[in-house]
Amino acid sequence: MKTWLHTFCLGAGFGAAFLAGRLVPSGTSAVELAAQGRGPVNPPPAPAQPEPVTEPAPVVYTEGGGQGVAANGFLAVTGSYGVGTSVVYVIDTVNRQLAVYEARGGSAEQRRVVLVGARRIDLDLQLEGYNDRSEYEYRRLKDLFGKRGSKDVEVRTGLEPEAGSRK
Repeated sequence: MKTWLHTFCLGAGFGAAFLAGRLVPSGTSAVELAAQGRGPVNPPPAPAQPEPVTEPAPVVYTEGGGQGVAANGFLAVTGSYGVGTSVVYVIDTVNRQLAVYEARGGSAEQRRVVLVGARRIDLDLQLEGYNDRSEYEYRRLKDLFGKRGSKDVEVRTGLEPEAGSRK
């Protein structure tokens, strides 16, 4: 019976000491502790600063990002478009053929060269314009250069609305 009573009294004594320490103000104030370089264990959080609004960095390819070489009627140009991923454009200038390859580095399981696409470009090179958002259409510019010596100088950008159309 003594063991149980001793354990209970010891616990009650620790509890009373704890409560007394919490209720009785200590002789050292927070200002004194701060002056001694002993501030609170967990300092108060700094006031919240609004985070500056930053735009995402533009994708910029450095000068060393791509190389080009030409020999025997072939032109090859390389570039990088991701971490560990390169692209190789191969142009056969004699037969007017284009092939595009993706090359990846890394571990043995990750390394590969993949044909992305290929096509003949001889007809592409005969187009006067396709998906062209230029200021002047090719035919209009050709007409303007043809009229250089004449008095009819009507230069338009091609961006004006058509006659009779509504905006």
